[in-house]
Amino acid sequence: MFVSHSTKDFERVRLVRNALEDSGFRPILFYLKCMDDEDEINSLLKREIDARRRFILCDSPNAQASKFVRSEVDYIKKQQRMYEIVDLSSIDLNSDSLQDDILQLIKPFRVRTNVYLSYNYYNDKELVQLISGNLSLQGFKSTDIAFLDSQEWYSYFGGVHASFQTVRQVIEATLLNGYLLYLIGESVSYFCQEELDLAYEIAPNMILPVIINQSFKGIPQVLQNINMINVSEIPSNEEKARAIVDALIALDLRNQNNAL
Repeated sequence: MFVSHSTKDFERVRLVRNALEDSGFRPILFYLKCMDDEDEINSLLKREIDARRRFILCDSPNAQASKFVRSEVDYIKKQQRMYEIVDLSSIDLNSDSLQDDILQLIKPFRVRTNVYLSYNYYNDKELVQLISGNLSLQGFKSTDIAFLDSQEWYSYFGGVHASFQTVRQVIEATLLNGYLLYLIGESVSYFCQEELDLAYEIAPNMILPVIINQSFKGIPQVLQNINMINVSEIPSNEEKARAIVDALIALDLRNQNNAL
């Protein structure tokens, strides 16, 4: 996420940054002391904003007086992108509950950052690795059945109940603040169907189905009324991965707008 702020508010902004990092985000702040070419600075800042999924404004009288902050906010508005605001004036540096105060300020941002990838391990592992890399660059945390250790992994595919329960717990935790990305390839395994059924039971609006192969064999019944994307005609896995992550970001932004 891109954090727009005035350098005159550094102490308060630093506290916000630290709390965001502790919550699993990857905030980026700029203090471009070595650059004095205004056009070059603006170009760099716009490129960085474009590369970030989220934009947070640390608002204050100093920020409102900063031409760079105003320029960054104007750029976001022209793109019709949603942005989030932290009111720095509400931070009392002498407060006995300073840490809790900061956590309350960023609480609305600590949403939908996790992704569970449900896929055919034997057919689609390469694509999933590319998707995971792209998710990480955009500030998401992703997980899939690969989190199991070797013994649990073989137990899972052998149908051992304890491993099913482990996967269930991970999916349940993910959907508290995230998504299930369901890849529909040439074949869908029994285990993917189990993961899908669980996610549908918990949070059907947090499922993003993706058709990744033109040879897919039917859409699961529970997905009939859920919007899905089709990347099966995209030639390379690299391009597919980017398109899938872009679709997830769009869904995430829609959900955030609906929550406001």
